[in-house]
Amino acid sequence: MKNLLFIFIVLITLASCSESSVKEKETKSSPALVEGDWLLEFQLSETNSAPVNVIINKNDSSYDIFFSNAAEKIKAKNVVIEENNITIHDPLFNTWFEGEIVNPTKIEGMWYKNRKENAIPFIAIHGKSSRFKKPENLKKTNENISGKWEVDFSKNNPDNHYKAIGQFQQVDNYVTGTFMTETGDYRFLEGNMYNNNFYLSCFDGSHLFLFKATLVHGKLTGVFWSGSHWEEPWVASKNDSFELSNPDSLTYLREGYEKLAFSFPNTNADTISLTDEKFQNKVVIVNIMGPWCPNCKDETAYLAELYSKNKDKGLEIIALSFDKSENFEAASANIIKIQKNFSANYEFLIAGKANKIAAAEALPMLNHIMSYPTSIFIDREGNIQKIRTGFYGPGTGSYYTRYIEQTNDFVAKLLAE
Repeated sequence: MKNLLFIFIVLITLASCSESSVKEKETKSSPALVEGDWLLEFQLSETNSAPVNVIINKNDSSYDIFFSNAAEKIKAKNVVIEENNITIHDPLFNTWFEGEIVNPTKIEGMWYKNRKENAIPFIAIHGKSSRFKKPENLKKTNENISGKWEVDFSKNNPDNHYKAIGQFQQVDNYVTGTFMTETGDYRFLEGNMYNNNFYLSCFDGSHLFLFKATLVHGKLTGVFWSGSHWEEPWVASKNDSFELSNPDSLTYLREGYEKLAFSFPNTNADTISLTDEKFQNKVVIVNIMGPWCPNCKDETAYLAELYSKNKDKGLEIIALSFDKSENFEAASANIIKIQKNFSANYEFLIAGKANKIAAAEALPMLNHIMSYPTSIFIDREGNIQKIRTGFYGPGTGSYYTRYIEQTNDFVAKLLAE
């Protein structure tokens, strides 16, 4: 009898342990992240981090994750959770997160760009808070940096120096805005102004930007970080009349050349040339771009819509993609993602390696390629009517709106000729 009682107790104990193990396994395989606002901090160094707001929503058995920069919300479409591990892949760029769900309100891990060697640690914490931590000794009256600023990056380094326009909007301690250069813009920036200290950041899936500065006697003096690999000083002063060089004057047809000419393969490896019958007696926009380039992404969104509205009127668009990879299959896969994401139903060609020297060699009739993107507008006779260097995206506000209106009118006039 005692033996039977002992066996019964053992069986009960084993069943209890087994049930406990199953429950533990189920808990591990089904982590529950708290929904709502999160703050993601990229650790650029031991003392410096770049914060970005994140929104996490439950969607059936998975989660929708959005990276938030001011008015922009970027959705991560590939979120995979296995036990307490989470991976997030960007839908367009070759970047991804690998993290551990420490508990329902905390994730920590690494963000990778292109390859494992390019890694930045991160911690994500649930809770609604300011993008940058509010200091305890915050003054009741706060400096306000709203307006237009003349900016010099790397002013004392001639090899790296360039000018920019800083356009900022501030309400209380909350700041949005961007920097515009002759080659494009730094997209949607968001941050805070505390006392005389200025902070902005942005994460767009490919680029991670952090700006810090101090305002003294009307002058901003600070540092700009791009990921953990680039750091440079910048200074700025308010200047409502400051303008950059005309973007339509920076790239032009070299002496001795009359027209643009090229032949490159598309993603099906078919050679496409500007002299093909498809482009004859058409208005053609040749867009020099790269699938790794956020400004190019912004322009592709615009061009896809422009093409949809005007293809039946005689508009054609050819994107010349310069990729980080020299492998044709990899370069094709990268550009196909762009095409599908923006429903861009025009030609995309694999034009070469993504550097400005290679682009200039591929298109020797141009004086140089100083920016991705660059767009070339060609009339029905095959003559170049305009070359636009760079692109000011939706993060630039009125600059973007004005450019879109002007370009729509310009294309309409070319189509009417």
